[in-house]
Amino acid sequence: MVGVITLPVLGQDDGARLDVIEITGHLDSSALDFVADRIRNAADVGSTAAIVQLDSSATLSDEIEVLIELISNPPLPVIVWVGPDPAVAYGGAAHLVAAAQVAAASSGVEIGHALPLVAGTDAVGSYDDSLLSDDVVFVTEPIEGLIDIVAPSISNLLVELDGMTVGGVTLETVRDTDDGTAAVRTVFSEPGLWVRTLRTAVGVEAAFFFLVIGLTVAVFEFYAIGPGIAALVSATCLMVSGYGLAVLPLTWWAVVLTFFGLWLMTVDFQRGGAGPLTLYGAIILYYAGFNFTDAGPQIVPSRWVVLIIVLAIVAFYVLAMSTVARSRFSTPAIGREHLIGRVGAAITDFGPNGHVEVDGARWQAAAHREAGLVVGDPVTVVGVDGLFLEVEPLEVRST
Repeated sequence: MVGVITLPVLGQDDGARLDVIEITGHLDSSALDFVADRIRNAADVGSTAAIVQLDSSATLSDEIEVLIELISNPPLPVIVWVGPDPAVAYGGAAHLVAAAQVAAASSGVEIGHALPLVAGTDAVGSYDDSLLSDDVVFVTEPIEGLIDIVAPSISNLLVELDGMTVGGVTLETVRDTDDGTAAVRTVFSEPGLWVRTLRTAVGVEAAFFFLVIGLTVAVFEFYAIGPGIAALVSATCLMVSGYGLAVLPLTWWAVVLTFFGLWLMTVDFQRGGAGPLTLYGAIILYYAGFNFTDAGPQIVPSRWVVLIIVLAIVAFYVLAMSTVARSRFSTPAIGREHLIGRVGAAITDFGPNGHVEVDGARWQAAAHREAGLVVGDPVTVVGVDGLFLEVEPLEVRST
């Protein structure tokens, strides 16, 4: 599915058309296929030229070489424009700029970090160090052999292209009208909604966010009363994060640490509150999020974004999880005195708080630290304290 926006011609339309193909973010296989398909479609429908509007810091698929070859030998004039500022073209995107028949950019954009061609690999492709370097070039004016036109916007670019001969075709991109000049019919294309939804996870911070949110909401759903909207949210987040995990060059030990950090926070919550394990879990999550990939300098997670994600998870455990647990496992204190003296069993380890099952129901409970209750230990209820049953090991009560 492709989203298409058409800008009509001001004045008479004789069928002339320009295609603008917009692509941003990391270039995964879906993005590369989209650009290649739209270039071929533009040729099939008789467009005068195609303009690839590019803003990408990394390439995630070796299919980039197919697109580089297509842009080097296109079926119609193809212009690659990096913009608007502060757009970048790193890795494979820089190679697309170098391969284009006409390369353009906004003033202030960055082009460089050309190696590796595909982030997280050793791929070099058709790297030509006479045009690109491992450093970053800040575009302020045309660069011989790399940037032919500096234009701040598509409309300015169309003015610059008018009358230029590209691939043996003289371009007509603007026309005189009664009201001045206007662009010929210009069709803007971008990936469809489903592709855009999946591609939200190709950013490393986004993949980390959807993973931890999906897992956290799954834990929340476990404590909620029956399956509901949280289950759908969790499944959706995990599906989107799964796409990111599949295409991003990940540091797998950091992914394992992400699970471990959330497990520590869940254990602490299971014990009845936010304690040292929650703090350790948060620190581990932050470290894992910032090291989610080792594909720098093309892909570098933002410390601040990762920190905000971790703080949001901690707040969710401390506030939302505690609230839902109280609503599920607590009943009014009045009427629970009849449980005093009843026998049950611990269904979690105590530290010193935990959960017990008494008369077939699950309750929050507290025991003194020396009790050392673990899963399966028989207990007896000795009192009621607010939302908690006070319990002791059965053998202590019976002596």
